[in-house]
Amino acid sequence: MTDQKLSRTVVLQPQGRLDLEGSVALQRQIAAIASERHSCWIIDLTDVEFIDSSGLVALITGLNTANECNCRLIICNLQASVKLILEITQLDQVFEIVEEIETLFAELPPLMKLVAAKAAPSKTSGPVAA
Repeated sequence: MTDQKLSRTVVLQPQGRLDLEGSVALQRQIAAIASERHSCWIIDLTDVEFIDSSGLVALITGLNTANECNCRLIICNLQASVKLILEITQLDQVFEIVEEIETLFAELPPLMKLVAAKAAPSKTSGPVAA
């Protein structure tokens, strides 16, 4: 992450479940990037098959933090179960959601990719710059 501080876009990729444990990992990553002056945060939910109220809180907190930082937050690649939860809670009306991250590549500045820690208790690792 230190080599790409001039990057204007960050991709966060939580994996597994955005439950209590997974949402804490996501919130930590958001807190870590909040001071870095990016113009866009993308939360790629490709590998998230489950989200509960803790995960929704993490996403809403991320949106609030992005707004405070004058940053755009985009959610993409939602699994059907996650999309359903966002629709039921009407949060799909609150977040900017795109079907595929690839549609954003032409529009946004160079990407810096962070891989979120897996929620599984046996595998805990921090953010990794790519």
